[in-house]
Formats: sequence, structure tokens, C-alpha cells
Amino acid sequence: MRPSTSNTGARGALGVAGRSIRPRTHGYSGERQHPCARQPFSHRPPRLLLASHRSSPRPQLPFLYPSGAYHLSNTQLARLFSISANQKKFIRETARESVKWTLIIFFATSCFSIASLGVLSERQERAFPSPHEWSLLTRFRFRRGKWWQVPENNEEEGFPNWARVYDELQRALSRLEDPAKDGAGLREPDGRRLLVPGVGQTGFDLDAKSGEWRQGYYEVLMGMATAAERLEGWVTTKSRRYVWAPEFVPSPTNPRPKATLPSQLPIPDEEHRIPAADVPETFYLKIITTHGFTTHQRMTAALAYADWLAFKQLPDSAEEMYRWALDIAVSGLPTPQPDTVINPDTQVLSATAPREHLTPNLVYAATNLATFHASQGNLTVALPILVSLLRARLDADPVPPKPISKPTDSSFIGTITSLLHEPEYPPLPPTGDEVLLRRPEDRCEEAALKSYIGEILFAVADSPAGRTQGLSWVRDAVSTAKTAQSIPIIQSDSPLRKKCESCEEVGLEAWGKIMTYLVADARQRKANVEESRLRRLWWTLWPGAIQALDKDVEDKEGEEEGVVMRLNKLRAKMLKEEYEEMDRKYARTFVF
Repeated sequence: MRPSTSNTGARGALGVAGRSIRPRTHGYSGERQHPCARQPFSHRPPRLLLASHRSSPRPQLPFLYPSGAYHLSNTQLARLFSISANQKKFIRETARESVKWTLIIFFATSCFSIASLGVLSERQERAFPSPHEWSLLTRFRFRRGKWWQVPENNEEEGFPNWARVYDELQRALSRLEDPAKDGAGLREPDGRRLLVPGVGQTGFDLDAKSGEWRQGYYEVLMGMATAAERLEGWVTTKSRRYVWAPEFVPSPTNPRPKATLPSQLPIPDEEHRIPAADVPETFYLKIITTHGFTTHQRMTAALAYADWLAFKQLPDSAEEMYRWALDIAVSGLPTPQPDTVINPDTQVLSATAPREHLTPNLVYAATNLATFHASQGNLTVALPILVSLLRARLDADPVPPKPISKPTDSSFIGTITSLLHEPEYPPLPPTGDEVLLRRPEDRCEEAALKSYIGEILFAVADSPAGRTQGLSWVRDAVSTAKTAQSIPIIQSDSPLRKKCESCEEVGLEAWGKIMTYLVADARQRKANVEESRLRRLWWTLWPGAIQALDKDVEDKEGEEEGVVMRLNKLRAKMLKEEYEEMDRKYARTFVF
């Protein structure tokens, strides 16, 4: 008799859901069993639907489920995204180590950057000293303005970035003239400052400021004037982030401007354009009219302004400014009667003037005025001034020997100690109103005066004797410049040595031009003798005269060739020294 279906199903369910204790028989049971009925790992038969989901008989392995036939439950999803204790520990340790090393690296790099900035600022301070009484930000701006004036420090351009120089110095100037910052104590002369149309306001009264403050203020104004000369015609915007050269700016003198490069910003509209810098007259006039600057500072500003006017081809204004500079130098003479020292009409120094009444300012200003007259063709006006200047320099008393300065401690401890202390501000430059003394390093100035005198004498001479006299002056100038280069104080100073080499180069160039003229004149005289029949007959009767002409031509040609060889050799030497110095500069990271 066949058992009932319900009982069989219950026993089958019990056998699957629970574990049966009935022994397994190997015989034929009479009913066909499913091959996966005892181990349903991959799917559940319909008979197992009545089993509880909470008590799973077998572990359900996901990789055994048929694709697309199984959906994850919430428990399995939670288990899938759950993190074990080891994983949590690993994540915490990794996050802790990451934060720790990030902070360590951040603080290390920050400390290194701050230390590098401090070392660079210290080196800048030693190269470009600033007054100690200035605030830190003002000194920082001043040093940066000086820094960008060095061509080697502008790697992108290769030349000084004058727009950046002007911007840095302008920020320093605004703080120096602000009474609430570094300008406390500035006063207006006579209660008010004058406003010059198109130029700006006159200077302040600096009597309440120290000498170091005045010297730094003077350097800022002169640096801005130099930058303003280079930025003439350049434009920018109110943000002052970009500047455009004059060739890109449309103007009446430039109706067809160049187009900017694709990598550059286009030129702004006219209503948004402003000049990149004020006119140079603004700063030169401020220095000249400031009460508190020394005679040398005011005279130097006037001469720089005169050079600028001469460069702009304004000879009348330039001559007036040169005379103004000479008047400033005369105002500092230690005598109430300056007419006994210099002629106010001809500007010639008196030969009977006492030595103690001659000052370096007077000689320097008169030299610039005489050089300007010579460049304008006023040779008869320039020659007496130059001769009187050379006489004054040669008659001056020699400078007394300087005391031996204490050598700098170059040991390791001395170097560390010097780095820990703030460097002292250098001694203030002389006022220029001292007595004129003949210094060894001024030999180049004497050589330049001799060269000028020789050229003028040769140019105005109307006879062979006058030309010979001018040639002798030029030869003496070259000899003086050559001798000056052997002086120890000049050999040890690179700028002074280069200056003497330049004086020798100018003298050799003038000497070569004179010889070229004399050789052509000798050849012309010989040709005239050969072409004239009467002279040819006369010179034939006197054979020595023909030989004298030939010898004169050969001697002058030989001297000309020798001068040219000396000039080429000197220029090759100067060019080699310049290349070596450039290699040394560009081999360093920064140039001071």
C-alpha cells in the first residue's frame, strides 16, 4: 500500500530541514530522488519555501547562485559593506600616520621656506643696505626694488624689469611720505609745498630726519627717476599687473602699432590706459627742491635731469639745467665770494683761487658743463673750462694715507656671529663740499680731461703745429690711463679698472682717428708734389725732400697701424673680461 503524499512530504521536509538519524540504505527505495535534494547549495526547491529564513540549514555561497537568479538581501548588503575590526584598526592607523607625516612635511617645508627667505633677505640687506629706523615692510620693498635692478636676477627678461622696480619703489615711497608710517616728522618748507603743473609737488623739509633716513629716501627717489626714464611711453591699467611697450600703444607718433603676441594680453582701451610711470622731472625736481639733502645729492639729481634733457634733444633746457647744477655746487663753496673761485660768465676756474676753496662738487659740475659744450660744438667755450679743471686737479694736495682698517674675521665663528648681528649701515657719502684732494683713483679723470683737450686742440688747429700739440695731448692721455691701471688701489677695484680701460680705449680711438687724418694729409701732400711740374722739378733737384715725404708717410702709417693694433688688443681684453664676469654671474643663483 502506497504511503500518503502528505506524510511523505512532511518526512521529506524533515529530512531536508533537519538531519535524519535513519541509517542510509543502499537499496532501491522505490521512489526517484532528485540528485540535489540533499544538498541544495545553489537554489531552493519549492518544498523548502516553508522553511524559516532565519535558520538557514546550509551556508548560501553567492558564487554558486545562477547569474540573474539571486538578489542580495539587506543583511548580505550590510555584511558586504561592513568593516571588520582589523580593517578599522588599519584605517585608523593609516589615517593617523598620514596626518602626522603631512603635518611634519608641511612644517618642515614651511620652516625651510621661511629660513630661505630670511637668508635671501639677509643677503639683500648686506648688498643693498636700508636704514634701520625704517619699518620692516618698507625695507623689504626697498630691497626688492634694488634687487630687480640687477639684470642677472631677471631670468625671464635678461634685463632689469623697470616696471617691477618702479612698483616696488613706489610702494616704499608711499610709506616714507606717510606721516602715519615712516614719514613722521616730515614738514612742508615754509608751511606749504608748491605744485608745478605737469611735474608735481616740490620736496619736503627733512631736518627732523637722520642722515641714514635721508640717504635711503634719496636712493628711492633716484631709483624711481631712473625707472621712469626707461618707462617713458609705457602704459598700464589701474591694477598695474601688466604693462605694454610704446610700440604696441596707438598714438599720434605711432599710428600703426604692433599687434601683441597670442600669449600676451591685448592692449586695453584708451579710457582704461594710464602711464606706467610719472615723468622723470617729478622725482628730479623733488630732490632738487627738498630741504635737507646734501649739496652732492641735489647736484647729482640736477646733472641727471640735464643728461635726460640732452638725451631728449632739448639742448637749451639741458644747458640751463647744467648751469643750475653748477650753481648748486657754487652754493656749497666755503667762501662768501664765489667769484674769486669761478668766473660766473665763462665758468672758468680761477688760477689764483686758494686750494681750500675748490671742492669736488665744483669740479664735477664744471666738467659736465664743459663736456656738454664740447658735444654741442662750442669748442671755444669748453676748452678754457677743461684746461682750468685739469690745472685744479694737478695742483690739488695729495690725499693723506688712509688708516689701516681692521680685517674682517673670516673664521667660522666670526661668520656665524656676523650673521646673527644686523649689519651696520654703511658710512654716509661725503657732501662734496670738502677740499679737493688728488687721489690715486682720480687719475682716470685726469686722462679723460687730457683726451678732451687734445681732441679740441686738434679740431680747432689751423696749422701743423696746432695739430701736433693736440696729438701730444692725446698720447699723454693714453699714457696716463695706462699708468693708472697699474696702481694697486685701481687694480683691486673692478669698476675703477674698467673705467681706466674705457679711458684708454677712448684715447686710443681718438689717437687712431687723428693718425688717419694725418696719413691722408701726408699722402695728399706727396700727391700734390708729384702732380705739379714746378714742384716736381724742385724736388728732383733736391732728392732728399722726396725721401723725406716718403718717410713721413711711412712713419704715420706705421703709427696708425700700431694704434689700431693696441686698440684691438685692448678691446679683445675688455670683451674677454666681460664674458668671464658674465659667466661668473650667471653661474650663481642670485647676483648681488
